[in-house]
Amino acid sequence: MSQRDLVPLDGSPLAELALDEALALAQLPDSKVLLLRVIPPIEDVISGPETITVDQQWEIRAGRARDYLKGICERPQWRKVNCEIAVQMGDPARVILDFAQQHDIDRIVMCSHGRTGVSRWIYGSVARKVLEAADRTVVLVRAGSPIAHESTSRNK
Repeated sequence: MSQRDLVPLDGSPLAELALDEALALAQLPDSKVLLLRVIPPIEDVISGPETITVDQQWEIRAGRARDYLKGICERPQWRKVNCEIAVQMGDPARVILDFAQQHDIDRIVMCSHGRTGVSRWIYGSVARKVLEAADRTVVLVRAGSPIAHESTSRNK
């Protein structure tokens, strides 16, 4: 039976703490890892001497995101992993949940960014939103403690 894991990354070193856990899980037979980079919606046209449209901004950001994810797949420890990449635009939590549903993901492996107090209240937590709404297993690696994680499996 194959296992499909989704690892959402935002490009930060904190988010990459989930990679060690995902790599360990990828050692199981018939495992596949999908690395996902979600780009927040682009709302403004950048104007100046040369106007850059929303579509042009998307292409630039998507290209950078693909290069970033390809770089992870090319790391020595990841070369033997069945790994694919995807880049999408939208609200990160919603995109992660929709992507997991559409691609028959078995498990979402991600890192919390360790926000607390007012900053968590203002900015919210993508990891918290995913954990609360997911209808599949979520492995949450806590920032600052790559060993500790919590896992939940829900049947909705």
